[in-house]
Amino acid sequence: MLLDSDHGAFVQLCRRLSAVKSSLFVLERQESWHALQTEINRGEVQAVLARAENLALLADCGVPVIHLANEPDFSGIGNGRHDTLWDQSSSSEIIRCFQYAIERHRLRSALDHAASYDALTGTCNRQMFQDRLKQGMRRALRTNQPLAVFFIDLDNFRHVNDTLGHSAGDDIICEVVSRLRSVLRNTDTIGRMGSDEFALVIEDYTTASNLLQIAQKVTNEMAEPFTVNREGLLLGCSVGIATYPEGGQTVDSLLLHANLAMLQAKGQRGCNFHFYDERINLQAHSLIEFESALRQALRRSEFELHYQPRVELSTGNIVGLEGLIRWRHPERGLLGPNEFIPLAEETGLIVPMGYWVIARACHDLARLQKMGTPPVHIAVNMSFRQFQDSRLLSTVKRLLERTGIDPHWLEFELTETAVMQQPEQVLMTMDGMTGLGVRFSLDDFGTGFSSFVHLHSLPINLLKIDRSFVKGIAERTADRQLVGAMIDMGHSLGLEVVAEGVEQREQLEVLRSLGCEQVQGYFISPALSFDELCYFMDAYSMGRDEALKTSNKVSTLIS
Repeated sequence: MLLDSDHGAFVQLCRRLSAVKSSLFVLERQESWHALQTEINRGEVQAVLARAENLALLADCGVPVIHLANEPDFSGIGNGRHDTLWDQSSSSEIIRCFQYAIERHRLRSALDHAASYDALTGTCNRQMFQDRLKQGMRRALRTNQPLAVFFIDLDNFRHVNDTLGHSAGDDIICEVVSRLRSVLRNTDTIGRMGSDEFALVIEDYTTASNLLQIAQKVTNEMAEPFTVNREGLLLGCSVGIATYPEGGQTVDSLLLHANLAMLQAKGQRGCNFHFYDERINLQAHSLIEFESALRQALRRSEFELHYQPRVELSTGNIVGLEGLIRWRHPERGLLGPNEFIPLAEETGLIVPMGYWVIARACHDLARLQKMGTPPVHIAVNMSFRQFQDSRLLSTVKRLLERTGIDPHWLEFELTETAVMQQPEQVLMTMDGMTGLGVRFSLDDFGTGFSSFVHLHSLPINLLKIDRSFVKGIAERTADRQLVGAMIDMGHSLGLEVVAEGVEQREQLEVLRSLGCEQVQGYFISPALSFDELCYFMDAYSMGRDEALKTSNKVSTLIS
């Protein structure tokens, strides 16, 4: 399209173009900018030719602009704004100029789109979304209209990619965007913030009840099954909502607080949404500080390994020790594992922490052997995340060689739930570890979902009955029968059985009558530091010797 009032120049250009039979271009003329703009909006214009006096009008016209020069002066080429064509150029030069301008414009448009939009869904990427949010906040401030940010995270999406493949995952992501568009207005902004994370900018929703309805529509849509390979799949989502300016007065703060609210919603089952409030912020900051302190604790050697003795009922001997980690916090004192292990699991610190526990246990076992203490098994708990670590086998082997201990006396405790997560991988790793000579025990038996057949295939030596089952055996017949059945099951598998949480003599006697081999709990001793353990074992041994002098009954050895 030529924007020019000179009809004669237009006729000359048309004649030159018509001389090329294979030309793909048709030249038309408009005298006014408004008429040209109408044609551009219809999508019928690929490029515009204009004299110098009209270039300012075409700054943002959306199509490539070519300067039609009166003189063969090309000094303006390279300024990044326009191509230049002499109005006396040959037909081949005119066509080459058109082709170059149009192709360059398409390339620039494609690059701009790729830099601003998600390639899979066509929604805004993170950078573009933040820019749209910033513009929306300015409008909200100027017009005194409400604005809200939704942060959406799909639940269990990682398992889709792992089990069904990334192609199925891509299909679900596109379906998520389609569902969001079906419940949102054209003026609302959708952005893909990560693999399975999305954010929305909701402007001018008038009232809080309208915002609540939007949140309910979003969660209802995400709660519907997704069709993958002709099968229905339920994912669910968690949605966090922060409003401007109450939930933040900057782009970063609004997104952060919406994300914190989303994490709060994720603590509930199913599709849920949660509004940000200041209490969440305070909790989050406290959690961040606690995580930082936990990381420093590893570097500052603030952890300790305490040991709880395990006694054999038939002899009264201490035959095992369970290593239990403690944190000597500089401000809060000695912390039990329940106060920091969940956070360590979540942040991945459980892996280096677990290696510290193994190294400490090997070192202390070597010290006990040098002191001439009767041999005892030292058991340490192992998380499933550490069990998946590729360095586990080589690290344990190196620690055994460095400390020179007999691997038979080192024992690893796995929970029933961890064993059932990936049975094949667990069995393969356990086989490699038993090849080193170490033993395994199954902790918290009865709290998971292990089958008899699965337990029979695992290279374990002991079953440890969870304290929740032991607690009521002295008072309730049903509890005694249940624990008795668990002991019989362990014996049928050829395993020794250990009862945890023994706090009363009555419980100990019931367990003895049921055929339980070993007990552990406060009735024997709480978890002790290594130095306290050495004193306790000496005192216990002396007390046992005195008891043997006065009675042959084993029951007097544990009093």
